[in-house]
Amino acid sequence: MTNETKLVHNVETGDIAIVELTDKEQETRNAESQASLNAKAKKIADAQELRLTKISAYEKLGLTATEIEALLPTPVEPIVGLI
Repeated sequence: MTNETKLVHNVETGDIAIVELTDKEQETRNAESQASLNAKAKKIADAQELRLTKISAYEKLGLTATEIEALLPTPVEPIVGLI
């Protein structure tokens, strides 16, 4: 498997080169990417959990589905899954 590439620009000489990442750089890039995906998944899960908690509280108060939708509209973007 080949590593990703990066653009290296030497501002003194004006040279521009596209070089392959070292194995260590690629590992760091992969770890950062995975951390970003994990953070996004956690944010989505937290938002979904909060929404379900609010819906449950509204149902305990005796609100109808229409009333709950008026107070807590369905999000435009889907909460479930990674976007």
